[in-house]
Amino acid sequence: MSMRDTFWSRQCDKAERRIQAAVSRFTREDHGASAIEFAILAVPFLALIFAILELALLFFTASVLSHAVSDTGRLLRVGALQGCGGGPDFKALVCDSMHNLMDCENNLRIDVESEPSFQTVTFEEPEGPDSDDPDNAVPPGNWTETTAGDPVVIRATFYYPLMMPGQISRLENVKGSGRHMLVASTAFRNEPFPVSNECSQTVQDRLN
Repeated sequence: MSMRDTFWSRQCDKAERRIQAAVSRFTREDHGASAIEFAILAVPFLALIFAILELALLFFTASVLSHAVSDTGRLLRVGALQGCGGGPDFKALVCDSMHNLMDCENNLRIDVESEPSFQTVTFEEPEGPDSDDPDNAVPPGNWTETTAGDPVVIRATFYYPLMMPGQISRLENVKGSGRHMLVASTAFRNEPFPVSNECSQTVQDRLN
């Protein structure tokens, strides 16, 4: 073998050793691996955390709504609300009990029905927000005036505005609205209260 061949053979061996050393260092290098792993897992992990928080807030809102409807229904039951403004005032009182949680005034629908007996009381399917309406407004409910001794059923439909996209939380149940529909109801027979066309002072104080 000539000196020239020996020289190039040594150079090739050196280059091969350098490449092997570089590959070896690359495969052993783990700096930044944790950051890359966190970046991969962060998005689904944070999405899960926010979905859990929203679900908890959803259950809290449902509980507050149920209590507010039951509490405000007592005013109707004892005749304190019959001389007031009907549906709008009842809705305002429910929202007051909820401390206007989740923009109650714009997301709540109240339906009040009364028939000679509870067996004949029926409700229509509540109309959800109009997807063609730029404000996505909730339509007003039906209000039936009641008197002493009447069977009364109240249904409150709250369209909870979701903070997370429905595709992630899977909580949207009103298609295309970005909301979750919550329903609370209460039923009772009015007390034998005296007929009065005046709004009770208790209700006036709460409305003001």
